[in-house]
Amino acid sequence: MTILFRYVTREILLYFSIVLAAVLGIYLVVDFIEKVDDFIEAGVPVWRCVVHLLYKLPFIFAQIGPLGFLLSILVAFGLMRKNNEVIALKSGGIGKRHLLRPAVVLGLFFSVLMVVVAEWVVPVFMVNANQIWLQEVRKKNIYASKTNDIWMRAARQIIHISQYDPVRGRLAGISIFTFDDHFRLIERIDALSGQFSDGRWQLEEAVVQTFGQDRGGHQFEVQETVYADLDLNPDDLSQAAKRSDEMGVAELRRYIAKVEREGYPAVRYRVDLHGKIAAAFVCLLLSLLGSGIALKGRMREGLPTSIVLGLGAAFLYWIFNSFSISLGYAEMLPPLVAAWTANFVFLGLGGFLLLNVD
Repeated sequence: MTILFRYVTREILLYFSIVLAAVLGIYLVVDFIEKVDDFIEAGVPVWRCVVHLLYKLPFIFAQIGPLGFLLSILVAFGLMRKNNEVIALKSGGIGKRHLLRPAVVLGLFFSVLMVVVAEWVVPVFMVNANQIWLQEVRKKNIYASKTNDIWMRAARQIIHISQYDPVRGRLAGISIFTFDDHFRLIERIDALSGQFSDGRWQLEEAVVQTFGQDRGGHQFEVQETVYADLDLNPDDLSQAAKRSDEMGVAELRRYIAKVEREGYPAVRYRVDLHGKIAAAFVCLLLSLLGSGIALKGRMREGLPTSIVLGLGAAFLYWIFNSFSISLGYAEMLPPLVAAWTANFVFLGLGGFLLLNVD
């Protein structure tokens, strides 16, 4: 490992630590101010609010890590250009590949780190964070298994939901069991789907069964629409049900297989699965893109322009990637193509910039 490699690596890691600490600190302060009143009103100690926020840190780290890495490369190389260190290296016969090597190695390292955090750390921590919010603050007795089977126990009801789509706010595979004071089943409702409307749940294609005291009291009825008053709202379900970005790749694969086995469409989840795999390479992609922007020889405006252009490129990447993902959700593009299009386009852009570095 050369002195230059160690020096550039140290500089990038230093600025990455500064950016990460600043962003995470702002997030903790803002989210604490927003939620501490809810904890106090629910009679929950304030320290539980701090624990709740700390459980969410791995998820925030996985979201902002790539952008922080891009900023660290732009600042490190930008300051090297400002201090004429790049010119000194050129004068000594050291080419751009020697500067690019530590950035690429760190890009690979952070790509692996993001995979580890998203695959094994985020799912466990987000379950704990959601349990604190739902059970201690919202006082909802809701349990969601690893495959998004949601169970809720109310005073005289047990509710099971096979699938909840937080984006569209729709339920799928709903079963509601109602009991009397002696915990005897008096009614069961099974519905294919449901939607929250006007403060009530509208269940579609429902089968309603009522059970009387004697054997002849069982009644069976099929209804197109049933309105159910449940102590459950979409916000509670959004906290209980795991989103795709809160699942690991293996868990998401199992969930897709389960959804398709039960006859529900899983296109959205397939797009998210390929998107998670493609996202593992974002840090490597940004290392090439950031190095190309920061080291471009004809850029005379200095560090501020490099940062602005880098942030603009990152913003365009996420806009373009979101657009491609939306086309995948709408089944206008295959899931694999929708997830990887932005990566290949901006990989070509980063390679073009590096080829034109003096």
